[in-house]
Amino acid sequence: MIKSLKCEVITGSSQKQKTMKTLSNWKHSLWGKTLVATLTIGTLAYQALAAPIQVYNTGVDNGGGLLPNATADSHYALISAPSPYNTAYTGNGTDTLGPNPYLDDGPNSRWVGPSGWLGEWLPVGNYVYRTTFDLAGMTPSSASLLLNIASDNSCKVYLNGVDTGIITSVSGFGAFSPYSINAGFIGGVNTLDFEVNNAVDVWVGNLNPTGLRVELSGSATVVPEPGALTLLALGGLLSLALCRKSQKYTI
Repeated sequence: MIKSLKCEVITGSSQKQKTMKTLSNWKHSLWGKTLVATLTIGTLAYQALAAPIQVYNTGVDNGGGLLPNATADSHYALISAPSPYNTAYTGNGTDTLGPNPYLDDGPNSRWVGPSGWLGEWLPVGNYVYRTTFDLAGMTPSSASLLLNIASDNSCKVYLNGVDTGIITSVSGFGAFSPYSINAGFIGGVNTLDFEVNNAVDVWVGNLNPTGLRVELSGSATVVPEPGALTLLALGGLLSLALCRKSQKYTI
């Protein structure tokens, strides 16, 4: 009789321990599910707010394809230059003469210059190329741009008329140099100016080839839509509901 009772007590204790272990595992599993659900909803909401900035490389069409030679670039305007030059044209880097060749064209951009023939010797001075992009519906403080620049000669970069501190080498036409801009953006249309200085050459004087090559990319967060805010609210409510439910089963 004693042996039987002892066996019964052990059996009851084991059952209780088993039940507690099961509920404990269930609770931890629920917390895990709650965490996964919350992170998933938050991630989806975040991804829904991120968007690329519509910018263009030099020498490409609206779809990003390379423009034919000696074609006016509609995305880069030559807003200031020695007379009579007033248009940015695509040109071949191989057109330039001398021992230091330009970076090869393609596959994502081409050289632009004041003449349809990039090898033309042009007056020394500053040539300012302008491109624009629109941040309507985006948060300006979240915007950033990545730039790869090659130029003949040095190039300064201005965002909305303010010097960004970016300046390329006087001989920076043989390879890209990487830069970034993380401040100075405004709502709506922004201007990005590239001031290329065609410097005096000690050998040939006041006439030299000049050109600009730019590859751009950027991103900014979109002003939250009601749908995105609803996702975040639902995530919070779901987490609260699951936590309350889990408390009912706590031992």
